[in-house]
Amino acid sequence: MKPATLNSLPPCAALEHRLWLLIDSRVFGGIESHVLQLAQGLQQHQQSVVVVILRRYQSDTPLLQKLSETDVPFCILADAVPQRSLNQALLAALRHYQPHLVHAHGYKASLLSRLAVKRSGLPIRQFTTYHAGETPVGRVKLYDWCDRYTAFLSHHSFSVSIDIARKVPFHTTRLNNFVDTDKLTFKHGKQIAFVGRLSPEKGPERMITIATSLPDTMFDVYGDGVCYTDLVAQSPNNIRWHGHQTHMHTVWPNIGVLILCSRAEGLPLAALEAMAQGILVIASPVGELPTLIQHGVNGFLADSEQAFCDVLQHWQTLPQTKQQALRLAARESVLAHYSSSAVIPQLLTHYQKPI
Repeated sequence: MKPATLNSLPPCAALEHRLWLLIDSRVFGGIESHVLQLAQGLQQHQQSVVVVILRRYQSDTPLLQKLSETDVPFCILADAVPQRSLNQALLAALRHYQPHLVHAHGYKASLLSRLAVKRSGLPIRQFTTYHAGETPVGRVKLYDWCDRYTAFLSHHSFSVSIDIARKVPFHTTRLNNFVDTDKLTFKHGKQIAFVGRLSPEKGPERMITIATSLPDTMFDVYGDGVCYTDLVAQSPNNIRWHGHQTHMHTVWPNIGVLILCSRAEGLPLAALEAMAQGILVIASPVGELPTLIQHGVNGFLADSEQAFCDVLQHWQTLPQTKQQALRLAARESVLAHYSSSAVIPQLLTHYQKPI
């Protein structure tokens, strides 16, 4: 079959929107959460926005479900421009629909969009946000290097943490991650939980050590990943493994304390979502977490498994009034500095600047 010409592209009404958020998505992780929050925040600020997903890896991609549930316009690029490579498809779509701005998230979306925007010959702005706090391995390490060292080709770049910004050899603007606090109420339960991807950089095996050291305390783990099978096999009886959660909004009300024991982070949305709901966060001092969390004021920092145990035991001895004060301080921190109403206007000032 002959590739479609520019004038015969299958119609995709969503691509008529002027602001494209470009992403390559397989699972629903931190970048997907950020893009969803960003799209909703931009909609609330009357921006014409669409989430453009490079390709469909499976029929039931979690991000597609979330976008549909929240009425955020989206389009699968490979479906909208068939019979072409992703490079050709993106270039054809840019020339046909001529958006004002393409904001890429993740190395693949960034690399493809930089090249396509340059080749289009059109006055389209290309922005990139750097999210990854961990150091990748294998082939992804090469792609990540290329993404960082071609940052100068973007019209503007953002990073969600100082540590991530330091890895990019060109200027980036530090921009806080954020959540829509209007949809997060001050409500929490009693579970002590880990929420996140079960992969080495998240340090989920530390939950085994913590739970073993506190045998009379029950822990809950929400998430899936490459470490899942091994972790369950060596798990003590006081950990409940819940697997991947499609609808975390039904889970958060059960959680009272969130443990983030990562080895590397940017600024995890899980921490922001938890704190906005008054859930106490105990976290490793990595990425932007020491900026977000003031130890003993709106949460706690712990730099070892023993420190996590000590903080948990301390927390359990605090009077209810002190616990409530910490929870309220956590929510206020997010409202002031990490809500969509606080961050989106900052982003729009960059969107609206001329090339």
